Amino acid sequence: MAAPTRTGAAAWSRLRFLGRWSPQCPDVRPGPAAVVIPVRTKRRFTPPQKKAKFWTEEENRARARAAGIVIPNERPERPIVLNCTAGVFDPYIPPEGDARLTPLLKAGLKQRVEQLKQRVASQLAIRKVKEHDTTFSVKTFATKAQEIFTEAHDCLNTANHDKLHELVTEYCFPKMAEETKLKTVRWRFVESLEPPRVVQVRCTDMVSPGNVYGQVTVRMHTRQALAIYDRFGRLMYGREDLPRDVLEYVVLEKQLRNPYGAWRLHDKIVPPWAPAPDAPLKTVLIPGPGLLPGEELRDPDVATPPSPPTAETPGLPSPRARAAPPGPGV
Repeated sequence: MAAPTRTGAAAWSRLRFLGRWSPQCPDVRPGPAAVVIPVRTKRRFTPPQKKAKFWTEEENRARARAAGIVIPNERPERPIVLNCTAGVFDPYIPPEGDARLTPLLKAGLKQRVEQLKQRVASQLAIRKVKEHDTTFSVKTFATKAQEIFTEAHDCLNTANHDKLHELVTEYCFPKMAEETKLKTVRWRFVESLEPPRVVQVRCTDMVSPGNVYGQVTVRMHTRQALAIYDRFGRLMYGREDLPRDVLEYVVLEKQLRNPYGAWRLHDKIVPPWAPAPDAPLKTVLIPGPGLLPGEELRDPDVATPPSPPTAETPGLPSPRARAAPPGPGV
């Protein structure tokens, strides 16, 4: 005979334990059952996300690709100015001290051979220049170059950039205009100590074989007066009443293929043996004495105004009488 199971009694005991005291655990008495009631709190405001007014680059490409339009990739390209070159090709190297050495020495003989090579290259370039510019002449070009040089520097006095664009190339304009920005230039041509002369002529092609550029180097020995003032009117460099002798090698350029082109200033050759120019004087701020918070800076040259008189209370001594030392009889 099988023993009776206590499955039903155990379940009944567990059920009694959930609600009230159980005889199996006399020391444990359960409390009231917890009831969870959902309470609806204040709903937080979430601003709606606004769509962008403009599409992004990826969205534009995706929409264009869906419409069958192919947008090519933009490559960073630098603009090319065909009116002038980006420098001086085959620059002229002046002899040291602008002197001619004797051919009896080795250095003098080497100098004569180098001058002969340069002269032959210049003659070939002159022929090529005359093919495009029939009015070109070495004898008259030096005087014309000096006039262009004088007019271009006169434009700096009046800041006439429109006229300056006609006299200098796009390569030379930033050098002359940016260095004189926020400055006052006073330049004056006094006289020519030696007649100008052409020392070198060169021609080269760029971009295409027929696009020929000509460069002429002119030696000018003149007397000039220069003074540069800063934006506050203070003298930075030079003097207006003190002319100086200047030896310069100026390069003029022209696009020979252009029928409307003109000879313009392009660059200046500075020989390595030339002395360094004087440094310009700059206006700087001198730091003053350190002041404490609430303290004012007083100028020692300005007299401090006297303080206003204070009102005296009747029956009390004045501040002066209180500050005065006692007399000998006290």
